[in-house]
Amino acid sequence: MNPVFEIGLPELSASDLEQLTEECETAITRHIFDKIPQKSISELTVTCILDLDKTLEFEVQLDLEQEYDTGHSLDDILEEANKFGTEWLEKRLAEMKTQ
Repeated sequence: MNPVFEIGLPELSASDLEQLTEECETAITRHIFDKIPQKSISELTVTCILDLDKTLEFEVQLDLEQEYDTGHSLDDILEEANKFGTEWLEKRLAEMKTQ
């Protein structure tokens, strides 16, 4: 379960949410590539889902398969990537709020 955080949200349009999800997916992908060699990955799918109703709900879906073992725990990498995505989103929303 992802943590709930309250920072007060900036006004977000549908295009803002779409841009945030794309940027978050890119940031998480880069983060994973910083941890394990890109050439070792046979499949990587990063999907960020933002849903804004009365509160902002954020979900990261990750699918990672390696071509060869690099000695890293994929479970640890995926858990860390999920946490990174949440922290990235918090920071980005805080930046947007001050703009």
